[in-house]
Amino acid sequence: MRTITLSKSGVNKLRSHHRELKHSDFDGPLRSLSPGEWCLMASVGMEWVGYINPLIDEKYVCAYVISLDPEEVNLSPEELIKNRITKAFHRRRTFKGYEVNSRIFYGASDGLPGLIIDKFTNAVIIQINTAGIDRFRDIIKDHLENLTKASCYFLDNQKYRDKEGLPSFETAPLPDIMVNENDLKFKIRPVVLQKVGFYYDHRENRYHLRLLLSRLGREFKKGVDLFSYVGAWGMSALKAGVHELTFIDQGDLAFEVEEALKMNGFEGRGLYQRGDVFSFLDHEITLKNKFDLILSDPPAFAKSALQKKQALDGYTKLHRKIFKLISPGGLVTFSSCTQYVTHGEFQKNILDAAEKEGKEIQLVFSGMQGWDHPIKSFEDRSNYIKSYFYFVE
Repeated sequence: MRTITLSKSGVNKLRSHHRELKHSDFDGPLRSLSPGEWCLMASVGMEWVGYINPLIDEKYVCAYVISLDPEEVNLSPEELIKNRITKAFHRRRTFKGYEVNSRIFYGASDGLPGLIIDKFTNAVIIQINTAGIDRFRDIIKDHLENLTKASCYFLDNQKYRDKEGLPSFETAPLPDIMVNENDLKFKIRPVVLQKVGFYYDHRENRYHLRLLLSRLGREFKKGVDLFSYVGAWGMSALKAGVHELTFIDQGDLAFEVEEALKMNGFEGRGLYQRGDVFSFLDHEITLKNKFDLILSDPPAFAKSALQKKQALDGYTKLHRKIFKLISPGGLVTFSSCTQYVTHGEFQKNILDAAEKEGKEIQLVFSGMQGWDHPIKSFEDRSNYIKSYFYFVE
């Protein structure tokens, strides 16, 4: 591996526990390096292993430091990648319920930015978004198939890959994906897959919803799962005894929801309604309908920091409509995966919406992402999942 020298700003970033670097964090131009090249990043007798893509615009992150461990300096990229994947895989297996179905690799949080791997009952799906990892896609697939004893498939998201100038590949067709989360079963057709297939990130929050509903001394007769995707939140509520759930999403997901109702023994208790969530809420408000339970887990409302105000305005609009529809004594779960909206900003948005709608609320649970989406601190960029449960008095 070639050696490149860090500038003062690059060294300061590493000392502050930041491992993502820009062109300005290196002394001299990076043009001689190839996209995704692994190299040693050095300063004053110290060397760190990482990979770099000089084609990325100078405004953006172009390099990632992978290891601060001096003993890993002499490892080949192939060895380091295999070691990281194996370690992450076995770490998940220490958590009951995560052994078969879980995110078994979570990018930078597991030590390899740009690599996401999800394990399902019948398959493993791999997504690669950085040039430094894409060089080793065949090695990664072979290693995973030996490690997991399951068939592995690539699900490339070209929108993410374009930023790094990564090519598109012909990949093997995916099977129907079988999922088992918290003892609930799902079947997902490849044509409707979002992200890497299933949103494991809210697993613990859905589990706590079941616990809370099962401990409450009241019946929840009528609920709605907004932005339902395949219905993981709503199925959790049905498992806890909610009488009936309506699932709302814009996607062609009737098969997935109906199949989940059958597989989990909830036939006759759920209905999928395809459509825009905001239009559904407006219609229900006009009819003066009320729900005992409202589950809200929308897709990200902002793709960049510049869209934060737009995202908060969207949450305000959504949350006010929800408060109009919740019955007295009802329960609302507000969830978010918008990275650029903080926990504090999201919670303030909920409180402001409740005040504007004249509702008194009590926070009964706060949650974040599951254990297969590891973080090191609340300030970690990977700490993006937020979930708050409120009683509405």
